Amino acid sequence: MARTAVSRALPVGVLDRGPALRGTRFLAGAQRRATPDRPFQLINVGACDGVLFDDVTPWLRRIKGSRAVLVEPIPYNQKRLRENYPDTDRFIIEPVAVTQEKGTIRIKTFDIPALEAGTLPIEFIGCSSITDSNLMSGKDAWGEEDGNFEKFAAHLTDIDVPGDTLQNILDRNGIEYIDAFLVDCEGADWAVFDQLDIERYRPGMIKIEIGALSAEEMGKVLVKLNAADYQVGLYAADVWAFAH
Repeated sequence: MARTAVSRALPVGVLDRGPALRGTRFLAGAQRRATPDRPFQLINVGACDGVLFDDVTPWLRRIKGSRAVLVEPIPYNQKRLRENYPDTDRFIIEPVAVTQEKGTIRIKTFDIPALEAGTLPIEFIGCSSITDSNLMSGKDAWGEEDGNFEKFAAHLTDIDVPGDTLQNILDRNGIEYIDAFLVDCEGADWAVFDQLDIERYRPGMIKIEIGALSAEEMGKVLVKLNAADYQVGLYAADVWAFAH
């Protein structure tokens, strides 16, 4: 509530320098404007459990009548996600990875027993990747070596999951518009965002994790957003973008 109040009170010039706060104002506005005829609609690719380290998806609980497609390929996270968002009519869980074409894909993740036992840091619950991301190579988001990685490497494992294109996912769920589009895919973020038809859907807000991307892919994310005339801000390892 305090964060919402601050986001509403700050002048636009100040708010533009705090993209996460601007996101709060956007979501608070969506809460006020929500109507049964035009529900708020969110697409989250890499949803994890929809709560941990996520300052956007939990707004689904506050925005009356909101709807979402929550894309999450890891079975362990799918179970937690459904427990957190039990309304199956409003919140669709897509148990797939977003890929270039439909089919099975191998994904790197961490052992569930180690996560459950607390052997691994809690943030590893949301860390699975189809790419050899920094995390999976023992580096932090900005490429610096992690001296603790050897303690965790033994718990990495590969699993096979179904994959499908972003457009197929949107089409089979009848998505005609998107209010907020989130991507957190541990290094596959550009591969997902590249598939979004941004002119067709033009989400009011876009949030993309770029910390595990190469410099080239970070640039591609920013170029696509700027070319579509979005106002872009950086906060920590995320890009926040807002339609004019």
